[in-house]
Amino acid sequence: MKSLKLLTIILSIILISGCAMLPMKPPADPSNPIKRVAILPIKNDTNDVGGPNFVREKLVKAFEDRYYNVKPVEETDRLLRDRIGITLGGQLEMAKIEKLREVLDVEGLVFGTLMDFGETTTGFYNVRKVRGKFKLTNTLTNETFWANGIGVKSEESAGGLLGSATALAAGMKGKGEEVSWVTIESRSSDKSVLDSLAAGLAKKLVSKVTKTHLLRETNEMIRRILENLPWGPGTVTVASAPVKFKIPKVKMPPPPSVGHMDYGKRDFSAVIVSHMVDKRGKDSFGFEMPIAKAGKKIRLEMDYSKMPQGAQMPPALSKMVTIHRGDKKVTYSLYPNKKKYLGHDVTDENYYEKPDVIKTKVGSETIDGHPTEKFKIKITYKNAKTRQGYIWNATDLYGMTIKSETVDENFKFTTRLTNIVLKTPPKNLFEIPAGFTEASGFMELMMEEK
Repeated sequence: MKSLKLLTIILSIILISGCAMLPMKPPADPSNPIKRVAILPIKNDTNDVGGPNFVREKLVKAFEDRYYNVKPVEETDRLLRDRIGITLGGQLEMAKIEKLREVLDVEGLVFGTLMDFGETTTGFYNVRKVRGKFKLTNTLTNETFWANGIGVKSEESAGGLLGSATALAAGMKGKGEEVSWVTIESRSSDKSVLDSLAAGLAKKLVSKVTKTHLLRETNEMIRRILENLPWGPGTVTVASAPVKFKIPKVKMPPPPSVGHMDYGKRDFSAVIVSHMVDKRGKDSFGFEMPIAKAGKKIRLEMDYSKMPQGAQMPPALSKMVTIHRGDKKVTYSLYPNKKKYLGHDVTDENYYEKPDVIKTKVGSETIDGHPTEKFKIKITYKNAKTRQGYIWNATDLYGMTIKSETVDENFKFTTRLTNIVLKTPPKNLFEIPAGFTEASGFMELMMEEK
């Protein structure tokens, strides 16, 4: 159980580190001259009266996420109404930039036109689409600082050849237009036309009631449109000393993707092969991870570039080695591509939540040539969530778990231990290699290009 706890601690750090790195953004750009922006009322070229405000709300959040200081929409609308008499996006074409800058006191004005915002449901062809074009004007120069536009749609056809022909005809209409379309989902359904029509209408009604109508298409449109928007200047502060990022002390249950494994007291090296499959039978996630154990010291190696999700990881951080030194109560995260590492103070109390495990022997089997005892297990966590399944402990490997299968309400987790060598690994595997330097935190790793 002690080995299981140590491995759980390390894997928790790996998962937390991965979550911390993947969504990291580039730093703010203090040289950007546009610090304050006003997202103006959007011109509406559609039949949906609520669409422009819905898109504008999402646009505000997106600009803030890119380090711009966005003037509150309520204040912008009040000043436009009271000082200039403007209440609609279509009226902005008559206003001069100089006057808008004087009234709103910002360096940037975001103009937008919503060209499409709707859903067509015919049964033969159901389509959801959002299209718009936007520009950011520099009020200091009266020049366009940035501009972009795109249309996003998702579609479903039904009714065999007739449905496919209808979808093809509808898709031809957008060609050659000022703002092009991108299709993020296109499905052919085996439903009858009436069933498809009923399902489409029901989905549309529910989404409007829950205020999520065209949410996916809107978010994707804004994400794609802002891809080439320069990063904002943010708030620049000067710190008296570098701030070292620390991993939050998060108590969490054992990571599900490695199942329930007991590695015993013997020193060894092996490869962990783990897969997570949803109950519909689709392989959702899998990885291989070399492991080495020597007493209280454990080493794990992760190569994100070999995983399906690896494209999201910056190439310089695609490889990660974790060394847990139980003798020193510290864990190191090494990044070989950068020759840098981070140190984490770790104790069992910080990271480990010990679940209740009920184990019942149900038989004997041979796994990969090893005689094993098969146990049925039930794992219960403090949050009352449970996971059930089986483990196979090899009798010729001093009771080491070499296979684990567990399930919860959504997924099945399978883990195997392969290439097992019962021999103490070399000491240098658990040391920081020569030439590696300690990073001040994740920001330092992310801000470097290589």
